[in-house]
Amino acid sequence: MAAPSVGILGAYGAVGSVAARRLAAEGRCRLRLGGRALEPARRLAAELGPSAEAQAVDARDGQSLAAFAEGCRVVLNCAGPAYLLLGRVRQAAFTAGADYVDVMDDGTASAPGGPRTAVLSAGLVPGLSGLLPGLLAGTMARPLRFTGGYAGLGALTHTGAVDYLLSLDRGFGVPMGLWRGRTVPGALRTDDGVRVPGLPRPVTAVPFLTAEVVERAEALGLEEARWYNAFDGSFLYDALNRVRVGDGPDLDARAAELVRAGALDAAGRTPYHALWGSLDGIGHEGAEVRRTVLVRGADGSELTGEVGAFAVSEVCAGRVPAGVHRAAEVLSPRRVVDRLRAVVGGLVVAERDADAAPGADLVDEAEEEGAL
Repeated sequence: MAAPSVGILGAYGAVGSVAARRLAAEGRCRLRLGGRALEPARRLAAELGPSAEAQAVDARDGQSLAAFAEGCRVVLNCAGPAYLLLGRVRQAAFTAGADYVDVMDDGTASAPGGPRTAVLSAGLVPGLSGLLPGLLAGTMARPLRFTGGYAGLGALTHTGAVDYLLSLDRGFGVPMGLWRGRTVPGALRTDDGVRVPGLPRPVTAVPFLTAEVVERAEALGLEEARWYNAFDGSFLYDALNRVRVGDGPDLDARAAELVRAGALDAAGRTPYHALWGSLDGIGHEGAEVRRTVLVRGADGSELTGEVGAFAVSEVCAGRVPAGVHRAAEVLSPRRVVDRLRAVVGGLVVAERDADAAPGADLVDEAEEEGAL
């Protein structure tokens, strides 16, 4: 039987190239590497060997997308901005008879998939972020209250900045929101000087209840869930508050300001991307328990690409049912984290139960005032 063909849109970008290299290393599929510029795709194909081919594709053009998706078993979308492309790439894949994986959320998670399979939000944030509640709940009899967050320090791409701005404007989450059996807008406040175990200095934590966290709270039967976007430094946080006030400049100009601000925060400092979570609940012996986890790596694009590649492998192996799903709904949190541990150099994954010996995994358990 011939190896399945996987088309990667945005294949030579920071995220797509990671996914392409991982899938090529696994050796279980043929790769079609796509992007608007053919030459970088050709260079990557030459690096990956005879199982890879290059093809020019414009994600904004329906005919170009149709030609790219034709004959593919799965199309992996690593192009952006996702919130401008929306469901266009997925529809082209479905029409061509291919399944679909997107490292972002294309804004149409509730759309029908028919006989085809789509895995959305198969990246870092969203993606791994939504897997944390399930990872922590795995050994609990009754999970109750989840708190999690994300902080990143490093270069912010223009595409990433555009997606971030659009996600705020298009209902990806609820600012200052809390889950307590339902979404409660405005229930929380921004906290300055918050200490998170494993981060180098205090951060500004801004509550932002995302759709994927709400879905996980409902699925796990949680009483309460919170999510924070955290800022290590003041430049990006201040810039975000400025560009969201009033009509302001156009989208590209607003994104450019965020890119500059992110660079100022990161200047002279070691980059990192970190997710953390804690879950309180009832253990199998009836006692109250708390589990905590920290996942920290140097390169957010690498983590995103690795999660996307894992999702492709799961779809190709038939381990994801037909329909349109977010990654946190259908991927095994434990298998994803174990994969990242195995393949991402320098990754820190620290997990701890509250009754473990002090210092066993997470240093400085976040119990004191002003900590998450």
